[in-house]
Amino acid sequence: MTCAGPPGGLPVEAVSGAALRGGLRTGDRLLAVDGGPAVDVLDLEFVAADGCFEVEVERAGRRLTLEICCAPGEWHGVELAGGLGSTPRVCRNACRFCFVDQLPPGLRAGLYVKDDDYRLSFLEGNFVTLSNMEDADLARVERLHLSPLYVSLHAWDDDTRVALMGPAARPTRARLERLAAAGIRSHVQIVLCPGWNDGVILEETILRLAGLESIQDVGVVPVSLAAEGELRRVTPGDAETAVTLIEALQHRLRRERGRAFVHAADELYLLCGATPPEADAELQYENGIGICAAFLDEAAGSARRGPVRPPLALLSGTLAEPVVRRACELLGDARPFVVHNRLFGPHVTVTGLLGGREVIAELRRAPLGSGEWLVVPRAFLPPYSEVTLDDVTVAELRRACAGRLLVAGSLAAALETSAAAS
Repeated sequence: MTCAGPPGGLPVEAVSGAALRGGLRTGDRLLAVDGGPAVDVLDLEFVAADGCFEVEVERAGRRLTLEICCAPGEWHGVELAGGLGSTPRVCRNACRFCFVDQLPPGLRAGLYVKDDDYRLSFLEGNFVTLSNMEDADLARVERLHLSPLYVSLHAWDDDTRVALMGPAARPTRARLERLAAAGIRSHVQIVLCPGWNDGVILEETILRLAGLESIQDVGVVPVSLAAEGELRRVTPGDAETAVTLIEALQHRLRRERGRAFVHAADELYLLCGATPPEADAELQYENGIGICAAFLDEAAGSARRGPVRPPLALLSGTLAEPVVRRACELLGDARPFVVHNRLFGPHVTVTGLLGGREVIAELRRAPLGSGEWLVVPRAFLPPYSEVTLDDVTVAELRRACAGRLLVAGSLAAALETSAAAS
């Protein structure tokens, strides 16, 4: 069975570059690419990799065949509706710890969508559970060799996983094994829920995943709960126990696989009062692994170049304050700007989930010093957005800082920009 394109084709939302030269126009409907069905953006990306390809489109009731040729390194220039060309797939699970279910009311509608789409996993690094994939979807991943994927598998044991996530999750481990056997590389996430998937269950999950050659690495992150009930939050003792287990397994797996393979999230180290170490899993960085070590390395490197900049206040959630404070000590004329999370609640302590309104409220309570600049990480804003999770614009934040705001993807970039502005 193969996947078929949607009736009526894929709406073309914008056209530029090679596609524009080839005659494609905004409003066309993409019917086929190189003679095959146009299911979504993946089919387009697959054929575009060869440089020149044909598209069949419908325009004002007429069917046209166009040739699009990309120069070396040039993007094809076709933007489909919603990016994918179809509605993102949503989650079938009933996870006891679902973060979306815990969101407060009144946020933008998109935040309440429980996307669980293997295409977004491949294209953007989103973690997915594989629970809504049928045989045709798995075959398509294998045929297009969509690798790597980012997969949440919170327990190897099927019954444990179902207890945490609901019955739709029962076949997900077998699906991961099938993809691994086909050579599809995966980066795996485990959400640690004390009393449910820790201890011997966690150890089994890690070791069984390590036995699959295509699994690249595993990240273990603490569960986030607005309120405790059947599940409870990770305590410092839980975090220390998990870190001890993971570090013991790292020692073993370095011998067997040549690298650590499994990593505790920075949050787990911070929860038990330890400094997070460096990690050899670069593609788990966005999962909160290795961020603190990289940040301190940047601060140390910048300190060696000298303090040629205005004074800085570095935005931080409550959990990372010790790391940010150490970075400020290295930099010299800098301080942590710590904000407590009111948007999601005090149990959410990471910087990337702060809201704009609480940052502005803290600026009113404790204004920036004379000539001081507020530095916020790009991760504070949703991807491709200039608006915070609670709909505060960067312009509003800048006004609250009297214009002295730096949004930067790295500490080094922030220091360079602040030096140029001083």
